[in-house]
Amino acid sequence: MDKQKKTLLIVVVVALAVAGVVAGRAFRTTTTEIGAADAVDRLEQALDEDEQEDSSPSADESQPDDAVDEAADGSGDDSANDDAEASDDSAEPDEAESAEPEPAVVSGPVRLPDVGVYPISVTGGEQLDLATGAAREYPPDGFITVTPSACGVEIRTDFVKERWQSLEWCDTEIGLELGEEQIFHQFFGLDDLVVRSCTDSPLSVDASSWTCQSTDSVAERAVTATVTAADVAGEVRSVLVVVTTLVLGDHPDNVETIELWVDVETGLPVRETRTYDFTLVTPLGDAGYTEAYEWSVTSLVPLD
Repeated sequence: MDKQKKTLLIVVVVALAVAGVVAGRAFRTTTTEIGAADAVDRLEQALDEDEQEDSSPSADESQPDDAVDEAADGSGDDSANDDAEASDDSAEPDEAESAEPEPAVVSGPVRLPDVGVYPISVTGGEQLDLATGAAREYPPDGFITVTPSACGVEIRTDFVKERWQSLEWCDTEIGLELGEEQIFHQFFGLDDLVVRSCTDSPLSVDASSWTCQSTDSVAERAVTATVTAADVAGEVRSVLVVVTTLVLGDHPDNVETIELWVDVETGLPVRETRTYDFTLVTPLGDAGYTEAYEWSVTSLVPLD
């Protein structure tokens, strides 16, 4: 090989190496902010899809015509009046006046949160120790989006386009329960989505554990929960505070702690702090991953 060709080859190799470093750094540092319009558009798309899938008749349509006619002409009123009169005769005024309803014991959220997009303030970020490393700091503004799901609602938290997660609240006979969790990250241009189904994971003071797993991932968490009064978006609210620690994860060295606040009256998550210190198994070997963040809703009223 003559000297000129050798020099040209060296130049090409150096150029490719520089391009590779630049591309790698671009993948590593990609952080795409999500605006309110993006979150609202995603909500509207989810609602359109849900409307197309929902073809079941309404309760009014399923009511028999003869039942409607009976209610309209007042049939059956005589027996109801007789029962009312009997009740009035048997009741003693002193007992009726002294009877007081017992205060309800609140053990958790009383209903599913309203569908909508809620603004949150965010601090924190994540870091992956792999190859040249990758770090991402979250913008100060994010969103949680509540959309209908098969068993209740899905509540998605968007930090950036490359990092989001969701929890599903299911409305069951014993109250609200965690139905599914999804955790998404993108590093080096590659997507990583974990989807776990959860069982026996109540949103109440009676909770002692949450178990969520898939065919290749597991998160068993010890849980303590209490109801307390706290400041939420400038208002004093009754909240369920759930604190979890990871008992069994995908790697024996994984450490995870979560503190989640859920507004009792609305069922809306209003604050969360989470820390991860994980060892991830990758094709390039084990990689350390850390994350620490805190977010709080800035309004209990969804965006228009």
